[in-house]
This record gives sequence, structure tokens and C-alpha cells, in this order.
Amino acid sequence: MDKALGWIGEIFQTLLKLVPWLVIVPATHGGVAFVHGKHIKKWGPGLHWYWPVATQYKLIATVRQTQMIGSKVVMTKDQKTVLVGALVTYHIDDVVAALGHVADLASDVMERSQGAIYDSIGKYSLVEIQGDRGAFRDIMTERVGEALNGYGVKIIQVQLTEFAPARVLALNARSTVGQYTMWTGF
Repeated sequence: MDKALGWIGEIFQTLLKLVPWLVIVPATHGGVAFVHGKHIKKWGPGLHWYWPVATQYKLIATVRQTQMIGSKVVMTKDQKTVLVGALVTYHIDDVVAALGHVADLASDVMERSQGAIYDSIGKYSLVEIQGDRGAFRDIMTERVGEALNGYGVKIIQVQLTEFAPARVLALNARSTVGQYTMWTGF
């Protein structure tokens, strides 16, 4: 019976797309409307009318957010392997760039931050990093900010959550167990 009358629901859904709808953007968010699929219109907090037949929209939190960068073994400038994990704190300062030019902002923040952090660690020795953690935090913050420039993200701070010397135990192709220094390419 449902399948027989399902076409009535489909007609009703199609007719609803011809009526303008109201979207409420909270004070903590921003958004963009894709008008006719190609024009990007910025939405700030407040009330916005749109036509579902010709417009799609996306909302995003613009307030302070964090992204955990998973632990990974990295090599310092003085050839020491260290285990590194970090926390990136940011906010969205350009919703058009964040939503209109990036498919998955959280993944991009993680990927670009990870590369910038590991690159920063590779340019300093273990003693230099440990000598002034505050200055190194500022270096990482600046480097991650440069890596995410143009993505609508403003980096507030990057801090290490894990940082410790590491030994890597590896099995090679012949199942030989040994200790190897691991280079990750960053």
C-alpha cells in the first residue's frame, strides 16, 4: 500500500522545494549558500531565506575549535627519533574559503597541520626543542598558520601533547626482528 501511494509523497516533497524556507544561523556559526549551484553567498549569523529548488547551503562553527594530531615517530635535525603528538587550536575567519573551496575542512586541518609540525621538528635538534618549549610552540603555530593560509582558518595555538624519545621495533621482509631508526619522510 505504501509503495502504491508513495508517488503522492514524492509530489508533495517536490512542491515543497518551490516554497522559500527559513534557515537560522546561530551566533556561533557562519554559512554559505550555493545559489544555482555556482554562486557562493556568505551567510552570517541571523535569519536567511532560500529557495530549495535552486539553492543548497552549508553551516560551520566559526568559534574556537581544536584538532588532535595523532602520535607519530619523527626524526629531529640531530637524527633522534621522537614520538610526537599535538593539539591545534583554531577558529574559522573566512567561511567562504572554509566551505566553498575545501571538501572536508577538518581533514585538511589535520593533514596540513601534521605536515607543518613534523617539518618543524625536523629542522631543530632535540636539545633546541627541549631548551625553549614556548619558543618552539610559537614556531609551530606560525608554521601551521602558513600551511593553512587561504583555507579560512586562523591558527590560535599549536602545542605538543606528546613528545618523547622513541625506539622503533620493526619486522623486515624476512621476519628479522631488530631496532631500526625510522624515517617518516617529514
